Amino acid sequence: MLLIYKLPYDIEQKYIASTLDGETIEIQITTKGYRDFFRPTTFKGKMLIDDKVYDVFEPERPDRFIAKMKKKMNGDRYFPIIANENRTDLDDYYMIQWADDKFNTLYIIHAKNNSRYVAPAQNAVEAHKIWGEIQHFLR
Repeated sequence: MLLIYKLPYDIEQKYIASTLDGETIEIQITTKGYRDFFRPTTFKGKMLIDDKVYDVFEPERPDRFIAKMKKKMNGDRYFPIIANENRTDLDDYYMIQWADDKFNTLYIIHAKNNSRYVAPAQNAVEAHKIWGEIQHFLR
């Protein structure tokens, strides 16, 4: 049973994300979630955002063992940075601020223009609804 917990799980999602002002992008996620007993879940894979390929990678974490364990017990996750595949445009990356385990709901920030997107949302009305639902998860 413990071995099954440690096996990576697939995440494949495709949806529209919207800002609270109604600006939309298309997102397709193909990644894996990696669970660990002693640190928060991490993610690796690819994202296609508005037909542009991005790598999902785990940045270095300065957390010590006890801090990782506390985060794990609190249900925190280590969300990846989503950088353009060839790294030519250094400010063209996204940061995931929150997502559920399967990325059914997502909140990301595009660093290039500081746009904040929530998904799945086709427009500003849906974005505001999701934003209200996830507020209690953000710290």
